[in-house]
Amino acid sequence: MSRLGIFDFLFSIGTGGLRHSVYVFFVLTLAGCLPSSCRRVDSRAVAPADSLSRQLAEQLTPDTLQLVWSATGSAEAAMEYPRTVRFGPANRLYVSDAQRNSVFAFAKDGTWLEEITWDSVAVPYLAGLRGDTLVVFNPENRRLDFVLNGTAVRSLHTPPEVPRGPLHYAAATDSALYYKVVGDEFEGYLARLDEHGSIAERIPLPGPAWRHAGLLRPWGDSLLSLSGFLPSVDVLTPAGRLDSLALVGFDSPMLARRYSFLQGDTHESPLLSPAATPAGNWLFVLNLRPGWLRIDVYDRAGHLQHILTQANPGYNKQFYPIDLAVQQDTTGAFDIAVLTVEPVQELRRYRWQKPESP
Repeated sequence: MSRLGIFDFLFSIGTGGLRHSVYVFFVLTLAGCLPSSCRRVDSRAVAPADSLSRQLAEQLTPDTLQLVWSATGSAEAAMEYPRTVRFGPANRLYVSDAQRNSVFAFAKDGTWLEEITWDSVAVPYLAGLRGDTLVVFNPENRRLDFVLNGTAVRSLHTPPEVPRGPLHYAAATDSALYYKVVGDEFEGYLARLDEHGSIAERIPLPGPAWRHAGLLRPWGDSLLSLSGFLPSVDVLTPAGRLDSLALVGFDSPMLARRYSFLQGDTHESPLLSPAATPAGNWLFVLNLRPGWLRIDVYDRAGHLQHILTQANPGYNKQFYPIDLAVQQDTTGAFDIAVLTVEPVQELRRYRWQKPESP
């Protein structure tokens, strides 16, 4: 088995079986474990940096998110395995569904608008938008599709030299395309692609593959390379340098498990965060809890500033959020879209007004 995280199974290049059984994502433990499923670790020891982060997090009072609406699709087309979410023009929300091989569109008020599909799309993943055009990554077909008005008006293939097995990620902005590939027996790298899909710039990703397994998210003129297993993110600067940004203040019930894994006492690294996304000068990080939604908000220096939770949090080991999108409106408030795959395949839209500084 690969030592990569279970949340990345959908992005692996497989034999096609995942199309008829995406739920195997939860069954296969490729080396990561969720807070509700990791075997017990008796030691409560954590790394010194994690201990300091825990103390900092305990000093903050969580803010409560306001749930605006939730949606599952339409009566004719309910979501089956939502995987990624993005805000689009006119406050639309787009959701890729890895089981239906399609993209759902929702209006600002949560009304289902349409289901978008096109030829040979497989396990779609929203890489970004260019104006009204969705850029959709098909990792199984190694292809980026540019979708406008329900039609793939253009496609390009990602680098062909990658063998089957490693995990693939992509991101798109108005002016750039990015691609990341990691694997246990593959020399992983992060690349900037030209408009034909060829590698224009390549940055090695040394070390174990699990350290680099995570989504790509643009942040202004930089690029975030996430890791679901580390309380840090890699930042690709405009100069082409890859820096590490520690998330100071990150607290998790899995920190003891993480420390035990790093000490070599366990064989499964815990999944700390399935996704993160920037909005303005803030980075919003999904912080997994066995039962309720928690989002940590960091400044550009990586310091924890706010903790956001749902109203009336409670234990539910089946609860699993998988992605989020955030945008700030003209009033300064944040609209936060969260995808869950358990216990319900659902899109939730929350609202959060950042408290005024004293």
